Amino acid sequence: MRVPEESRLASFHQFIGEQLHADAGVSISPEQALALWRDRQETIEAVREGLADVAAGRTKPIEQFRREFAERHSIVGE
Repeated sequence: MRVPEESRLASFHQFIGEQLHADAGVSISPEQALALWRDRQETIEAVREGLADVAAGRTKPIEQFRREFAERHSIVGE
C-alpha cells in the first residue's frame, strides 16, 4: 500500500521536527534524524507486508512453524 508523496512529506516534516526538538539535552544531527526516519519507514512497511500476508492467508500455525524451525536448527524439543 503506497502512501501519497504529499502525506509522506508531511509525516517526514513532523518526525524531523520532533526529533530535532524532542530533548534539549540530546543533540541529533539532521543526518541521524534521517537515518531514524528511514529505519522507521522500513519497519512500517514490514508491518504492512505482514498484515497483508495475514489478510491473504499466507501464514502457518505457530505449532507448525515451531516444529519446522526446531527441525531446521536441530533443536531437541520438549
